[in-house]
Amino acid sequence: MNNGLKVPSLAFGMYKIPNETAKATVMQAIEAGYRHFDTASYYENEEGLGQGLQEMFQTTTKKQPLSREDVFICTKVWNDVQKQGRKAVRKSFFQSLKYLQLDYLDLFLIHWPVPGFHVETYKELELLCQEGKLRSIGISNYSQKDYEELLDAGLSIPPVLNQIEVSPFMYRPQQIHYFQSQNILISAFKAIHRAAPSAMEQSDIVQISQKYNVTPAQLMIRWGLQKEFVVVTKTSSSDRMTENLNVDFGEIEKEDMDILNGITTSEDIRIREERERNTKMSL
Repeated sequence: MNNGLKVPSLAFGMYKIPNETAKATVMQAIEAGYRHFDTASYYENEEGLGQGLQEMFQTTTKKQPLSREDVFICTKVWNDVQKQGRKAVRKSFFQSLKYLQLDYLDLFLIHWPVPGFHVETYKELELLCQEGKLRSIGISNYSQKDYEELLDAGLSIPPVLNQIEVSPFMYRPQQIHYFQSQNILISAFKAIHRAAPSAMEQSDIVQISQKYNVTPAQLMIRWGLQKEFVVVTKTSSSDRMTENLNVDFGEIEKEDMDILNGITTSEDIRIREERERNTKMSL
């Protein structure tokens, strides 16, 4: 990352994992090999994640002890908190720390750039970083315009990444290239588009995955990693946990990358960006 720290490029996403099953899921994911966990206060499962981490810190996985430094933990501040001001943002941060049972966070994201509030939220995160409770600041669902609002306000600590929807079915190279040119990593959520089964049956995806003898999900994860994204995947299935990690099958050839890059249509982008604008306006 641009602050010299490293982030595992494949993250285990906690979205829609119930708090009551989060502990077991996290322990299973650690056993599978995951070391980067991505959650949010909005997901309401930070407590379960924290319990799973503490359980694994106190036991042995794969005959080696797991320490705090072995894992990378990311969570996010929600929109309504931002509207309550910087004190509420700070309170939310420490509540997340308490739920996670940690002394510091590796990464804390602004979940959405709430108009009129996200700049002050960011400034409070800078203070938390300076106090040593937060190692890295990130943003999520930011457009170029949103980020330029931060720049205009004057940043003392630049964000290390922007988490946005990215997959071969939602590839916005102009937006991605802009943030990468600012030395900001792209973190890709909804990276394997598993919520839309028809996407997994798309002919180009199927044909290319068969060429490399991998699943469509493995192909899409590899596509993201090859573009140097941080890729966030989610599953409660132990088989899919292992499947999503097994993506070291060599580089996807340029001709195949070009096909995958071309799946997203201009209409797909227009619909997604309109949805994002409407969401931000309603915050």
